[in-house]
Amino acid sequence: MKKYIAIMIILSLVTPVLGADINALNAMNTLNLPSIQSINASETELPQQTQEMVMESPIDPDSYRIGPGDILAIHIIVGDSALTVNHNLTVGADGKIFFPKIGEIALSGLSLSEAKQKLQSSIQSSYRETFKLSLLLNQPKKVKIYLSGMVLKPGPIAVYDNSRVSEVIAAAGGTVSGASNRYVYIKRFNAAGTEQVIMADLFEAYRSRDISKDIRVQAGDIVEVPDAANERISQDKAANGAGKLLFEGKETFVYVYGEVNRSGRFEYVPGRRVSDYISYAGGPTSKALLGSVSLTRQENGQAKRYNLNVSDILYNGNSKNDVEVLGGDVINVPGNFFYFSDFAGFVNTILLGLTLYSTVTKK
Repeated sequence: MKKYIAIMIILSLVTPVLGADINALNAMNTLNLPSIQSINASETELPQQTQEMVMESPIDPDSYRIGPGDILAIHIIVGDSALTVNHNLTVGADGKIFFPKIGEIALSGLSLSEAKQKLQSSIQSSYRETFKLSLLLNQPKKVKIYLSGMVLKPGPIAVYDNSRVSEVIAAAGGTVSGASNRYVYIKRFNAAGTEQVIMADLFEAYRSRDISKDIRVQAGDIVEVPDAANERISQDKAANGAGKLLFEGKETFVYVYGEVNRSGRFEYVPGRRVSDYISYAGGPTSKALLGSVSLTRQENGQAKRYNLNVSDILYNGNSKNDVEVLGGDVINVPGNFFYFSDFAGFVNTILLGLTLYSTVTKK
């Protein structure tokens, strides 16, 4: 009983002291939190991470521009790291965020690096407490892109900022039969209101693994996927299209058949040669007779045939005989009729023939 009374006396003495400590802390001008008791549980939790996106590579904080819809994670370490405060804030339609106990801060158009500096400056002007600030892009905004031409679902579409043209087309259900994948055009207006036309070559992007050919889109871009026949005529030129007119009215297919790994028709690209199109078709098979390749072309209404030694071109570097291909040309790579994949197969074939001959003659 005496121990119980002693404990109650100690607690009665300690409680006013604790209350005085809390009141003293409340009176301090601390960072963003004038009252420690007013900290919300959500503010002291770690920033939420999104699982919705699959990123190709990290966002560049110096080039990515903040805009409406971006979700930002602001992580603040106060003083000697005894207190951390976190905010997950979405940039509003007006390009601003509302920072608790500070107010509106306009961030639209700034890079992530610039936004971090502005936030740090805004917080320092309101509070004297020392702190460290981290700004993370939790989830990039979605932007509106306009799709036209040979796609399954033309019209406006919302995609993540910094998406590539191929991702935009895929989000619209892909292309329809006969669509071009060599000349996909992005029409873009810069800050001065001037229109710029950029060309994306999706075939080259994935054949040569040159992902830079698969252009990244921006808000307001118009992505046009023309018919591979390019029947429409325009005098506009793509900025990186080597002077090619958009929708140049000419035959745009080259046909490659015979002993190649992927025979069929391929879009005509000015300046390409026979060896290029054999490469586009997956290269020659092991049966190919590269010394007897033929190219057939319509000249003055008549078919004219050219015989080419592609083996000499590929293996001896005799590029002067590598004929430039024109739209409508047909390339044929013949095969060796007596080809055998290995010597054992050749011997088995001969023995089978002799056996059949022996059986027939005995009868």
